[in-house]
Amino acid sequence: MNFNRISLKTRAKRILRKNWGWAVLVALILTLVTPTASSSFVSSEIRDELNFKRNTQVVQTEQSEDIDAQNRFNLYNYRPDVIIKRYKEEVDTMVRSIMPNYPGSTWTLFVMALMIALFTSFALKVFVLNPIHVGCKKWFLKNRTEDKPKLRAIVEVFTHGYIRIVGIMFLKDLYTFLWFLLLIVPGVIKAYEYRMIPFLLAENPDLTVSEAFGKTKNIMYGNKMDAFVLDLSFLPWIILAAITCGILSVLYVSPYIELTNTELYVCLCQGRDRYETSN
Repeated sequence: MNFNRISLKTRAKRILRKNWGWAVLVALILTLVTPTASSSFVSSEIRDELNFKRNTQVVQTEQSEDIDAQNRFNLYNYRPDVIIKRYKEEVDTMVRSIMPNYPGSTWTLFVMALMIALFTSFALKVFVLNPIHVGCKKWFLKNRTEDKPKLRAIVEVFTHGYIRIVGIMFLKDLYTFLWFLLLIVPGVIKAYEYRMIPFLLAENPDLTVSEAFGKTKNIMYGNKMDAFVLDLSFLPWIILAAITCGILSVLYVSPYIELTNTELYVCLCQGRDRYETSN
């Protein structure tokens, strides 16, 4: 192991006590701009219906005629084309209630609105949220050595190296997504391999694509499993945060984790011996 978890956490707690209020605010901003892997555009109702269809078993021949008829009715109602037709009718009813005089196809209008919303969300993440993510990492790095780092560090990325940050962060998300399409495990491995890209861009926004991906690969080489174990060590805190409905997460757990991740980056860049000596 190229780092000591106890040392990282001890240092993170000390820094958190030094500047608790601002650390809470920046961690909250970082949480808001970072999407969760569990987000989905499919409603729970559709998922439940499709799951029901997958779990429906073939009707056995010895069942009664009434049960056969009921099962055929259920199989018909949970066919994909029937489900889509029913949701088209619901969309039509919703659109007509909002725009009763709209002459065109309500389904086409709904799909267009959905595509615009998706494109807007994508553009917002690529051009605004990703740079803010890097800016938050920059603030956490400054917080290690400065008594009261200014919040303007978060938005400095929009004036220095913005185009490179946008491009590299987009490629990071794209590559991670493509690896997850192959299999879950390679996706997780690549997510840990690309983990230090926001920190690298925060320190040097002029990095090229090859430099950014090469440096994060070198930093995380042989450390991905240890970083995974480090993440698992926060599980009790995450459970406590869930019990408090997220209040503990906002006030302590999130900034604590972010500061520990910052210490992890510094330790892996400096080397364990130099990091332990400097602390």
